[in-house]
Amino acid sequence: MTTDQIGNVAFVGEVDAGKSALIDKLIVQEANIGKTQSPIFYKGRVIDTPGEFVDNRSWNGALLSTISTVKTIVILQPATAKRITAPSGLLRVYPNKNVVGVISKIDAEGADCERAAALLKQNGIAGPYFETSIFDQASVDRLYHHLLSLQPVALD
Repeated sequence: MTTDQIGNVAFVGEVDAGKSALIDKLIVQEANIGKTQSPIFYKGRVIDTPGEFVDNRSWNGALLSTISTVKTIVILQPATAKRITAPSGLLRVYPNKNVVGVISKIDAEGADCERAAALLKQNGIAGPYFETSIFDQASVDRLYHHLLSLQPVALD
């Protein structure tokens, strides 16, 4: 992995939070965005997790197993959602991980970024929060550069 690629990161969020579409923009992949049925592992250890892993508490164990080997967890909170689906504290099971809060779908009808930020904060996800839209490359780039800053430094 070169120093300008993100890796060692898992994307987590409810069904239809925009995880797959955001990953496609971040890793410049031309993929057919469809329903993620099981974790998808991309080059560089970028993991796209199914929304059911957080929506359905009986699958939380599968989520914890999937994210156990990554250093950074990106939790997506759609700006259109009225609640957070991830059980409180779930992503803090592994205390040495970076947790990055992303407010997705900021340009969707009914989007409320303040509510999304409050939900993330109430559930123990510290800021700063990255407001993103897959239709706004600048917002994707800000997240990308932040994720790059969290990459391990290679020793030569």
